[in-house]
Amino acid sequence: MDLLSKREGNLVSRRQNQSLLRVRVGHSYNDRFNVHHAQRNARLTSRAVTPLARYVKRMDNVALLEPGYDLIHTFNAVPLLTRCPFVITFEDYLPRTPEDRPAPWLERYLLSRLKRPQCIALLAMSEYALRQMKYQNKGRPELDKISPKCEVLYPGIRPIRTAPKAAGKELRLLFVGSDFFRKGGPAVIRAHRLLRAAKVPVHTTIVSSLRWSVDDYIGPPDPKGVATAASDMTGEGITLHRSLANEQVRRLMEEADFLVLPTFHDTFGYVTLEAMAAGTPVICTGTCALLEVVEPGRSGFFLDFDNDDTVGKWRWMYGQSRPGYVEAYWSTIDRLSAALTERLQQCWETRSEYEVLSAGALARIATKFHADRARNRLEQIYEQALRP
Repeated sequence: MDLLSKREGNLVSRRQNQSLLRVRVGHSYNDRFNVHHAQRNARLTSRAVTPLARYVKRMDNVALLEPGYDLIHTFNAVPLLTRCPFVITFEDYLPRTPEDRPAPWLERYLLSRLKRPQCIALLAMSEYALRQMKYQNKGRPELDKISPKCEVLYPGIRPIRTAPKAAGKELRLLFVGSDFFRKGGPAVIRAHRLLRAAKVPVHTTIVSSLRWSVDDYIGPPDPKGVATAASDMTGEGITLHRSLANEQVRRLMEEADFLVLPTFHDTFGYVTLEAMAAGTPVICTGTCALLEVVEPGRSGFFLDFDNDDTVGKWRWMYGQSRPGYVEAYWSTIDRLSAALTERLQQCWETRSEYEVLSAGALARIATKFHADRARNRLEQIYEQALRP
């Protein structure tokens, strides 16, 4: 009997004997893609894991959990006040003390927790996340202790459809993101207007609350510019939904020709997985983990972006107080809208090739981001909780 068959046999035996691992997990949007994959050797109990974050947002980096479990699996948060073995999936910073909310004393303490044998595995959502974590902890002795526990385990999703789509009689674009300005929404509106001017029959659907505040860590401290950009969404061929149920958004993804995401920062961008699972190619900025998600020319395309040379995120990140930030934001919007317009014009002119892109999007999910792939690896990791 080979190793895989033996492991599958052990999982079946455990289910039959009802000796499933009792695993405490969260119930956030992130858990849906990274934790909840119907692991066959575990019974997941899903409730809030970061109660302190209700009162202090920055305390989403610690988990306080009740006893009675064999294993804890959290997203970003380091479990405290427990001797239970734990696994952490993280999106970028670990401990989660990014540059806009430093807490050196807490960071040191949480790092000491990650060194302990209780910490079984640290699962980076992407190579980008792993780079960010290592850069954050560069030069610290703890990094040598926790690095062997790290690996990349991509989020998982199940395909919505099995057959690729064909292009329609108009170019149907979809933008999804509450943080409209962080995710580059104004570039989509400008590209739409340029395409209409070029006589491309385009319809753009925006699903966004248009959320913005002057204190956002990306999008811009410029109320006048924000107001102007928001007013541009009244143009012909633009449909705005401030809020939609998940089922309605999934339907829009199936109907769209392209998901467009000219984002300034997304640690992963789950919406790209949801779109490709519906056979919808993605056009997005080449930044952060998105460079690992889309396969250019096969499942979508990248828009050039001004990343730093170390981690791979926008050079102006956390730079709102720096002179020239507002100008940098809007000039980047200008470049992204021009690049997006050019790419979409090409896609419209070569729409007979669209079905190949749609098939490529489905193949990308099947080969790299299928939920079964994530589930199988999580089952292996959970087994470590049983070892003496």
